Amino acid sequence: MKKRIILLIIIILGIISLGGIYYSYSIHVKEYSNSNFKIKYDTTWKVVEKKDNLKLLHKKTGSILEIQCKVIDINYLNVSLNDLIEDIMTSVEKQNSDYKLIDYAPIRDFKYEAYSYLYEKDMEQVLVNVYKHDNKLIVIYYEALSESYDIVLDSVDEILKSLEIISGEKVN
Repeated sequence: MKKRIILLIIIILGIISLGGIYYSYSIHVKEYSNSNFKIKYDTTWKVVEKKDNLKLLHKKTGSILEIQCKVIDINYLNVSLNDLIEDIMTSVEKQNSDYKLIDYAPIRDFKYEAYSYLYEKDMEQVLVNVYKHDNKLIVIYYEALSESYDIVLDSVDEILKSLEIISGEKVN
């Protein structure tokens, strides 16, 4: 009888220990927010920079996801993203002259005006998404080695889907 009780206690302690180990290695969702935006990201990402912008580093692949917010000048409040996007992307391309444009398109199934651009440079791929809401412009860069770009893309898509731009000045 005592042997059964001791064996039962050992089994229960083993299950509890395994549960603790599993929990500590499982992926959790965290939230980041500032006065401009909110996102949710899983624990495969590490925050390496905060301030008003956010920079995440993927722990296994070294991929980078950077989110920047620009407040639009009052003169551009009533201008659509469609009218601004060419100037924005020209600026991005000037800063990154070695980028080769692969594809671009408006993002249709999203709660904000948005465009997506895919670039390639050397052994990397770079996704640049631009979102506009009220007086805020959010620019998101996802940079990864070509071999790991698609592997991390599902996680990046989940982060992008969770994006909430905090309202600023309304466009009339």
